[in-house]
Amino acid sequence: MQEIYERLRRETGLRIGILDADLVDHGTRHPNLALLKISSFCKAHGHHVDLLLDYLHLEQYDAVFLSCVFSFTTIERGVLDLSNVYCGGTGVFPDGGEDLPYDVEHAHPDYTLYEPYVERELARGRRRSALADYLDYSIGFTTRGCFRKCSFCVNKKYARVFAHAPVEEFLDSERPYIYLWDDNFLGFSGWREILGQLNATGKPFQFRQGLDIRLMTDEKALVLSRSRYHGDFIFAFDHIEDREIIEKKLRVWRTWTDRGTRLYVLSAYDSQDEHDIESIFMRISILMKYDCLPYIMRYESYKQSKWRSLYVNIARWCNQPQFFKKKSFREFCEANQAYHKTKNTMCSAYQAMTVFEREFPRIAERFFDLRFEEESMLKRFGRPFFTKPSHEVLEEQRAYWGRFVRGDMSELETLSAYFAKKLDIMCVEHFKEAEQSGGGTSKSSLRFFGVPRLKRSLPRCSNIPIQSW
Repeated sequence: MQEIYERLRRETGLRIGILDADLVDHGTRHPNLALLKISSFCKAHGHHVDLLLDYLHLEQYDAVFLSCVFSFTTIERGVLDLSNVYCGGTGVFPDGGEDLPYDVEHAHPDYTLYEPYVERELARGRRRSALADYLDYSIGFTTRGCFRKCSFCVNKKYARVFAHAPVEEFLDSERPYIYLWDDNFLGFSGWREILGQLNATGKPFQFRQGLDIRLMTDEKALVLSRSRYHGDFIFAFDHIEDREIIEKKLRVWRTWTDRGTRLYVLSAYDSQDEHDIESIFMRISILMKYDCLPYIMRYESYKQSKWRSLYVNIARWCNQPQFFKKKSFREFCEANQAYHKTKNTMCSAYQAMTVFEREFPRIAERFFDLRFEEESMLKRFGRPFFTKPSHEVLEEQRAYWGRFVRGDMSELETLSAYFAKKLDIMCVEHFKEAEQSGGGTSKSSLRFFGVPRLKRSLPRCSNIPIQSW
């Protein structure tokens, strides 16, 4: 592979083909980042680049760079054996193949590469919104690597999380949004600095691979929740065995934000039987409680399951929020049956539900009638349910409140602490609970806890120029 890059650096005017195998086979939602970088590198060295939308006439090119991300993508027979075809990606190699040379990996992506595809699709009547990933986003990695080594994940090449590229390397100032492919961003020690870079662009951003909720802290939750994030925050809940840590971290997360939150729910991986179905619904019920949406990720083995149709319809229910937020699984299946055109027969959703319920009534009784609006603690009790701070935050706030009550803080310090949630009035009730249960807070502090004085101070503090703090 290195030889072709040496030739591209040495010569000029070569004819280069770029072939996104996933796009050609079944279409993809987003462009291939590696191919964007290869195209940019080739154009910078004076070569002519074509995006190929089929496998015709590959022999006319000096080099064809083919990338395939998905293992289920079909590549035309014999193409990978051609001497001028150079391939990579997890759809061809389990670890993705050779790394790109440094100057290719760090080339600014060629966001014009997919223009022929976009123009073709628009001419066919496809909506622009369906092509937004090709048109509206700057794309890149700020970090690479993950230490988890999950058995179902292809990302095992690196055993740690490390810095990869500054945001400026892949930023297109004309594009309104940013999305990132980082493998495990919250596992990187410099996460705060990178979030600073992203926020400094003024452009909303999102992590498409999701974030590791098990690494959530109060500090991370605070900074993330105040960032210019685009769309739902995405995490993962792969195994019911992680229930304790997932719930603990969701409580931390919900302390700081009620923003839209979605978690990938892996299914049909460990097994494809009633135990896996029960595990899916157990995780769904937990996510309902924390006002989070599940997104069912079906492992390919679901296709061999007796409950294949049930897997499909659970995903249809969960992955469409307009249904999930309003209907239980049973109501969703009944609604499908009501629209079924053939009388005296069952639609696939209703049949899958009733067959499973007959065989496993205990699981069905426990989960099939759960409704998001009834299970969500946010919907039932409002934000106070979520805003109970962690022990660490309570201790920090206790120290700040003590200084404030004693009059040891200037107006500027008071304002800064208040807007940093270090003088959070929501915490007062929890300090009162601590006093009533024998905690160490003084009664004089509890009587007033400085709240009236804080409220009187804030109007004066608000006259301080924002640049000061």
